[in-house]
This record gives sequence, structure tokens and C-alpha cells, in this order.
Amino acid sequence: EITVVTRNVYYRDPNCQKIIDTNLTECRVSFTEYLHTYIQLNFYYEDSTYHGKINEIVLPVQLILEAYHELSNKYDAFDGVVNVKTINESPTATHVIDERLFDLIDYSLIHQAEVDNRFNIALGPVLAIWHDYREDCTTSFTPIDDCKVPTQTELDEANQFTDFSKIVLNRDALTISMDENMSIDLGGVSKGYISGIITNFLDTLDLHGYLLNNGESNISIGGLHPVRESGKFLLAVTDPTFAKDWYATLYIEDGDQLVTSGDYQQYYMVDDTLYHHIISPDTLFPERYARSVSVITDDPGLADLYSTAIFTMSIEDGIEFVNSIDNLEGIWYGMDDVVYFSENFEEQ
Repeated sequence: EITVVTRNVYYRDPNCQKIIDTNLTECRVSFTEYLHTYIQLNFYYEDSTYHGKINEIVLPVQLILEAYHELSNKYDAFDGVVNVKTINESPTATHVIDERLFDLIDYSLIHQAEVDNRFNIALGPVLAIWHDYREDCTTSFTPIDDCKVPTQTELDEANQFTDFSKIVLNRDALTISMDENMSIDLGGVSKGYISGIITNFLDTLDLHGYLLNNGESNISIGGLHPVRESGKFLLAVTDPTFAKDWYATLYIEDGDQLVTSGDYQQYYMVDDTLYHHIISPDTLFPERYARSVSVITDDPGLADLYSTAIFTMSIEDGIEFVNSIDNLEGIWYGMDDVVYFSENFEEQ
């Protein structure tokens, strides 16, 4: 039996929509209060399977989002939940955590090694400084001329507490502890990882196909497009300059994940210089080698983690990295308005 609060779910069309000249129905549902983003799920089913029973699809997805929203949250506390905020507030304590949060943290630590730790969940103290400066500039009445950038000194001081090897996990006891002044930040991996949990559930259903957009260009595809003969979905990649809606279109298919990282999603301006939210663990500043990078692979969590890490690399290093990984392709929008591709991107 599933018990949920459905106030966060609404249907664009309460009855979904019959797709003309097919035996398929399309449903679109949006989730508006989870993971600090806007999430939309489009799914397609044969009329004989889920007619009148779409809650069997929607409500379990909501339960997943609700659970991970609480567990991965670094800003808010929830009654009876030990989450990222709880851990960060008392880093030296030994916290017993939910297995789902344990698995997310463990997944992140294992796979960040694949990108030479250019993504680091222990970078929390540095990211918190940038977050506070950005928030002071963008969400207060601070005159634009008074917006500031952190000093190298304060960033270096915070960086003393970003050694991920000091995160101690015990799987048998499901515990985590860290050194004094440390904090973890799962942004840059959590949305993709959670997409993977959702798509694993959706793949157990008798759906014709689905498209999950887990906010900020984090898209997962399953099954077949409802009307396109090839079965592939045609997706647009956002133009980071906003001169037009998109700068490239991609055909992606069952099991593909498309994740984009860019400088246009969260940023602020100081003295006509843009400072985005993706911080290099090397310089502790937001490097700008490209306006955006989009990657396509078959693991949503890895797609999220890879795109975050690759965005901190030069385009040349990023292409070399992508070319070295099987079943990974990428496309970059350069600072020079030139579009760059990984080796097999256009072919595939």
C-alpha cells in the first residue's frame, strides 16, 4: 500500500491525452517541490495497460523524489531524517544514515576517482563560500556595484577541510563521520543518481516509452518515442548565449542520458565578469573554458558527475577524457562560439 501526500503533483491534463492514430496514451506530470528544481515526466502506454491506473506510475516516482529530496538536502532539516544538513552540522559525530543516502555518498566517492577528483563531494566548505557570495548578490538588495568575489585567502583556508579521504563510511553499520570543519555537497551528482533510481523503477513497468527531465537539462530516455518511426527522441541543447533557443539537436534512444553543465544556470556578475556555480577543485574558482558541455552515456549518475567534472577542464582535456571512455560522447559550446565534439559524437 502506498501512502503519499499528493499536493506536490499536478497533471497538465487530468485525463492524459490519446495520441491520434495510435493505440497509445501520453501523460505528462510535473513535480514542483523536490530537489530545488522543476521535474517533468512524460510517459506513453498502450491503452489496455494503465488506463485509469496512472497513479501506479506517478505515486512511486513521487515517493522516490520525496525521500531523496529529504536525504540529500544540505539546506533543510526534516523530522526523523538524518540528512546531509545533519551530517554537515556535526561532521565529527558518527551518524547512522539511511541506506539510500549511504549508497549515494559511496557511489559519488567511488566514481569521482574516475575524473581525478575534479568533482569532489568534500568540496563543501569552498562551495559554501561561493554560495553565500552569490546569494548575497542575487537574492538581497545589495547594489550590483557592491557584489564581491571571495578572496583567495578565505578559499584556501576552507580548502584545508576538503580531503575526501577523511570521510569514513562503514557499510555494515551504515555510518558516516568526517573531520572537524568538513562538509559534503552532493550537487553535481545527486540529480543524475536519483534519475537512475527513477528510471530503474520505470523500466520495470509495461510502458511504451518515457522522457524524464530532472531539472537543469538532466534528461533520461526509456523505451520508444510514441510516433517517430526510428523510436528515437529528438532533443534540443540549450544555447547558453540565449541568442536562440538551441544550438544543436540530438537523437537519443532507450537507455541514453543527456546531462548539460553550463555557466548560464546559476551565476552572478562582478565588474562585468561572470562567476558561475561550478567550482574547480584546483583553483577554487569557476573556470570558463566553455559556456556549456553536454554529455551522453547510459548511466544517469555518471552523466551528471562527468558533465560537472568535464566543465572544469579545458575543451582539449575534456575531449581527450571523453574519447577515453566507452559509451560516452560530448558536445561543447566554446567561449569563442564554436561548437566542439568528441570523436564519435556526430556519427553516433
